[in-house]
Amino acid sequence: MPAKKKITIKKKDERTAPKVEVRPAPRKNAKISKAQKFQLDLIARTNFNFFNGKKIVELLKENRKIWRSVYLPLSSISLRDLENDSWHADTLYIYVEDGWQFSLEELVREQFEADEIHWIGSSSAVDMLGTTEVINKSQVILSIWWD
Repeated sequence: MPAKKKITIKKKDERTAPKVEVRPAPRKNAKISKAQKFQLDLIARTNFNFFNGKKIVELLKENRKIWRSVYLPLSSISLRDLENDSWHADTLYIYVEDGWQFSLEELVREQFEADEIHWIGSSSAVDMLGTTEVINKSQVILSIWWD
């Protein structure tokens, strides 16, 4: 069952119209799983160009409510680099918590120093996640790439 959304109305002063923000209700289970902790540890150990793994993990932990999972996959070049203690990966995928797309993208654009950022949605997200629950959504997974 989808989480109920919380609506708050903010009014700056009497000359401006009220601003309505729709935010999802906090998830009941927002703890970080053991598997996700393992992935965050790997991300924290990764540093190249503008990819600062420690900073990215700190920001993700501070903003836990806006994402479901985070993944930094290896490429086959990693086979070459692992013996030299290098985790060769250049693309981070974040599965966003529904309703937090704008906040996640804003955080990434302001803090991650990435070269490219784009959303994966609809059938591509279904293929990646193996579920049809995201079929009609255009912003499901945020892909972040560093050169």
